[in-house]
Amino acid sequence: MHHYTGLKSVFILFHVFSIFCVITSYGFEVPAGERPENFFSDLKKSLQNIEGNSSVIRAKDYELSEAKANQLIAESEKGLRIGINVYGQSIHEDRPNEGFYHRYRALNQVYLRKPVFHWGALQAREEIGKLNKKLAQESLDRRIRSLRGELRAVFLELVVLNYRIQLATEQVKLARQNVSSVGEKVKVGLSTPLSLEEAKAEQLSREISLSAINIKLQRKTTQFVTLSGYTVPLNLDIPEAFWDFCLQHQPSANFPVLVSSINSEEIEQLNIQVSIEEQKAIISDAELKPKINLNGAYFQDQVDTLEAGQNLDRNNFIVGLEANWAIWDSHKSKAQKRAAMARKAKFQHLIETKTRELRESINSMIKELESLQARIALAQRLISVAQNRFEKSSLELSLNRISPLEHFSSVVGLDMAKISNLETVCKYMVLLDQYEQAVGSE
Repeated sequence: MHHYTGLKSVFILFHVFSIFCVITSYGFEVPAGERPENFFSDLKKSLQNIEGNSSVIRAKDYELSEAKANQLIAESEKGLRIGINVYGQSIHEDRPNEGFYHRYRALNQVYLRKPVFHWGALQAREEIGKLNKKLAQESLDRRIRSLRGELRAVFLELVVLNYRIQLATEQVKLARQNVSSVGEKVKVGLSTPLSLEEAKAEQLSREISLSAINIKLQRKTTQFVTLSGYTVPLNLDIPEAFWDFCLQHQPSANFPVLVSSINSEEIEQLNIQVSIEEQKAIISDAELKPKINLNGAYFQDQVDTLEAGQNLDRNNFIVGLEANWAIWDSHKSKAQKRAAMARKAKFQHLIETKTRELRESINSMIKELESLQARIALAQRLISVAQNRFEKSSLELSLNRISPLEHFSSVVGLDMAKISNLETVCKYMVLLDQYEQAVGSE
């Protein structure tokens, strides 16, 4: 029975491992041709120079430099320490049955010390230094990656806002023309004062909307400059290639959910924290154990000779082992180990929680991406319908079959269809970038 249970456990472990190996061979990466920087040169330049320009990244660089220095400090604890002492003395002696005696002397000393056996504590400190350096490096890499995603999102928002301003400016211009046209018709009795007031209200509404969009654009521009450090004026005009992309591109329908990708950068950092706490527990265990060190020294001293008033300089060489043993620390080391184990358990719990949250987040992103794919297709169809409506409305207006205000409605409808398509594509690109961050590239 026990033999059967053991074989069953081995089979289950092998099966899980096989699945893991198959799944880890896959990944997800946004095609280069579908990234926003492929269409906007200023975004591409800002992303290329992000590590040198962004103050956010420089702060992380300082943390990495500090971690590297701390690693060297930990490594030096295992190394050899050499010191030199030089003494210069003026001696005044009042010897019995002799006259007052005065002389000068200079002595020197060279000593060395090297830890030999500290019950793994020194190795643990060195390992903590390496882990903290790895933690700082991964934190830097993660911040660079997330900042790239933030910049893409903010830049695409700027593109949408800039296009909104272009449309709003054109709408204000048309609204003013409409007010003028209706006013002329009122004068000759072809329109009513009510129609004129409606046209004026529409004009004011468009002007207020334009002012609000301009303010949002200024705020987002400031945010982009702060994050990127890119101070060159941005070109936010939409190139023809991006319009073609928005109107014709058919996004991929496949979004793999990867078990291996659940091991995200954030979770990897928590795993490093677990390892650090394990090393701290080793250090705590070693606190009340004897530490063995190798000591050596060369020093000079002087001794009296048989002849009165004479001294002999001696050169001494010493090599030996030293044992330091702290016997009692009022439970300090025990409490330190207990605290390390508690922190380790906390980080392990966070890993489980984050893994679950990340899996749910990925599933949610996939559903939203699929929804955006459907909305992109609908938005592309809406533009086609709105374009046909605008063309027919223009014809009707030229034949005086509809009012300018009715035609203006078709203009706004076409503009809103273009904005809807642009916003949906931009949201899709931003979310796809976030999905890549969560899942991990190949």
